[in-house]
Amino acid sequence: MKRFLALTLAGTLLLSNTTIFAATFADINKVPWPGAATFINQAADLGLMSGYLENGRKYCKPKNNVTYNEATQLVYSILKTYYKDDANESIIAKWKPIMIAYNIPTWAYSAVSYSLEKGILITTDLSRFMKGNTQKYATREDVGILFGKALGKIYGVDMNAKLSYKDASAIAKTSVPYLDLLYDKKIMVGDDYNKFNPKVNINRAEMAVLSVKSYKLLTTATPTPPSTVPNNNTPSMPSSGNITGTIAMATVLDNGDLFCSVHTNDGKGVNLFGKKGTSKIYYDGEEISFRDVGVDDAVTISYANGDIQTLTITKSKHGVTEKSTYDLLDITSSKVVVKDGSKEKTYTLDDSVQVYINETSSSPSKLYSALSDKKNFSVTLHLNKDNKVTKIYATETTKGTKTGLIKDLDDKEITIKASDGKSYDYKLSSSVSVSDSLTNMSFSDLKRHYDDTDYHVTLTTDGKGVVTKITINYAEDDANGILTNITSRRLTIKSNGKEYTYSYYDKDITVKVDGKTKDLDYLKDHYKDTSYRVALTINRDDEVTKIVATEEKMGTSKGIITYMSNSKIEIEDSKGHTYSYSVLDDTDDITVTLNGKSSDYDRLKEVYKKYDYEATLSFKNKKVSKISATNKEADKGELRSLSYDEITIDVDGSKFKYDLDENVVVELENDDYTLKKLMEDFNKGYDNFTVKLSFDSKHSKVTRIYAEYLSEKGDTVKGDLIEVSRSKIRIRTDSRTKTYYFSNHFDDISDVRGDVDDLDDLIDRFDDGDGRDYYIKLELNRDDEVTKLTAERA
Repeated sequence: MKRFLALTLAGTLLLSNTTIFAATFADINKVPWPGAATFINQAADLGLMSGYLENGRKYCKPKNNVTYNEATQLVYSILKTYYKDDANESIIAKWKPIMIAYNIPTWAYSAVSYSLEKGILITTDLSRFMKGNTQKYATREDVGILFGKALGKIYGVDMNAKLSYKDASAIAKTSVPYLDLLYDKKIMVGDDYNKFNPKVNINRAEMAVLSVKSYKLLTTATPTPPSTVPNNNTPSMPSSGNITGTIAMATVLDNGDLFCSVHTNDGKGVNLFGKKGTSKIYYDGEEISFRDVGVDDAVTISYANGDIQTLTITKSKHGVTEKSTYDLLDITSSKVVVKDGSKEKTYTLDDSVQVYINETSSSPSKLYSALSDKKNFSVTLHLNKDNKVTKIYATETTKGTKTGLIKDLDDKEITIKASDGKSYDYKLSSSVSVSDSLTNMSFSDLKRHYDDTDYHVTLTTDGKGVVTKITINYAEDDANGILTNITSRRLTIKSNGKEYTYSYYDKDITVKVDGKTKDLDYLKDHYKDTSYRVALTINRDDEVTKIVATEEKMGTSKGIITYMSNSKIEIEDSKGHTYSYSVLDDTDDITVTLNGKSSDYDRLKEVYKKYDYEATLSFKNKKVSKISATNKEADKGELRSLSYDEITIDVDGSKFKYDLDENVVVELENDDYTLKKLMEDFNKGYDNFTVKLSFDSKHSKVTRIYAEYLSEKGDTVKGDLIEVSRSKIRIRTDSRTKTYYFSNHFDDISDVRGDVDDLDDLIDRFDDGDGRDYYIKLELNRDDEVTKLTAERA
């Protein structure tokens, strides 16, 4: 049995006599360098560090690495003895949502919240602490920053300091002032070769030295007041004022408040809260919601006592979410009339109103003309402080669809409550049809049962807004819901927030899954990975006799992507109907396949506007949880192979191969060319051309190739590895932390150099915990996409 006698987890120093305990470490002679044993014993005497108990013997394990949470715990234990204060309940409660978001273990809440409150940590620092539920090991540089910031609050730091270590170039410029302070106080220095080894994980022996020296400095020496530039943290800020900078993190908490971390233009890290109903957020002269604040947005903030008064986005990195979208009814030179649910609203146009139709600049008169041609539009209105319309974004909707909960239904009209909380009334066609994937329900059945069962439907309307089809997406009552558990004798479904459990006899039950006859074992094997919506047939004894299950859907789940944001995705089916669905709250949890390859939501959100991407959606708890997207227009990309018969191009990281027409025409930058000449030039250098292809009427063969030379390469950036996946890499440079996406023609093997075999090797090493030991050099193209990667072990 092994029991870890942790760093002082409760955050208090155990100042009882522990000398005998320290002296009995079984492995005290296995320290990594002479003299370390003294500090390990002193750390145990002071209660800063204890050890491990295994099979009745005590071990210090001096070569073991230390996690970020443990290092923060040590800083907390030392500082609170100096300040004679603690992380009280209000401080922990204030930072708890942030700590939960970063999976910080509960035992570290006091230490981490205390460090955040003191400005020793900012929230983006927490991204290093955990990988899922696994604690990550800390590097010497990061621990040095942690202790340097803690001591710097008392002794001050020299923001113009320089380091003399031989490997000083591998240390981030922002770390130098704090490491200089530790060197000056003889707390943390280099090795015998005058190297600091910043990217190496710190071990328990080194941590003992650092902790004991810091503790003694604060408890035996008289601190001098800061005489240099104050620290980069929130507590050193004035109680009120104004700052400008870039958003490093922004999140809306469960109580509706906004929390954001800001990198100010003068190099500081600032944590601020925006209070729901009090703080105001502005963009382009208009008030917007907290959720519109995004990472890398340029902002100007007015604050008081740590709370945002006003936050103005001066440059939005990803754009903001528009809220006031309606169905357009009429427009004149001075007014616009829209449908808001079942109500009509009229707005006055500003004298300088801007109009866009399908993202093309237009005018009120042209929009009126299009409306007169019996075209349908949804419009997003921008209003100024006088409630006048300053911008209109109009999107044509050929035939409409609307999704919601049936509230009322008769032979002539249906009322549904949409996701926006508004009720909409629609007239019904005399030949309206009903479609249900779980049961063969008729229109008469629907009229009879909608009062007792919640039916969530999608309505298909004709050009006049009359409903021609009602598609039942799902129903919710005590016999219809999501399957949450199933065994050989009973099952549980969840419906309208309640759970219902039923029993059954295995031999008497009928099971159908997605229209095919299955058995209970099939559902038992798959329900945890696939969300199933079920309809149960229940006898008079409340026993289930039949289960009809289908993979959870929210209506039409396949179509061309027309819109994506961090909260929703819209697709258009083959008949021109548009469907809008909410996505999982954390888009990182959405499984995305792009052209058959694993990708992520952010990447898809970047590329869907370039081409038509057909997506198949899967759902979990009524939200999109999986997206499989395929480029349906792959006609422009980078040339990857060429013969007399075939051409292969790379589009968004995926290869597409096409047959060539025997009379294919070739052009190179507006000049006539030949296929033979293009093949010869291409074979001289890999990835020399981008090409645009034209096809025959059947889209089966390429009839024309228009080629251009690839753009010249862009910048080279260098920094410490923070995160890496198959689609992107995040590094920390001297000035900031930034994510870069791999270019379409990046090769996982040939374009990776240095101390790793290939991209998979680097990812595996990162996942195993030693990825932060690598210094990264990226070669970028003009679109800031990675074309070459060099990884060197620091």
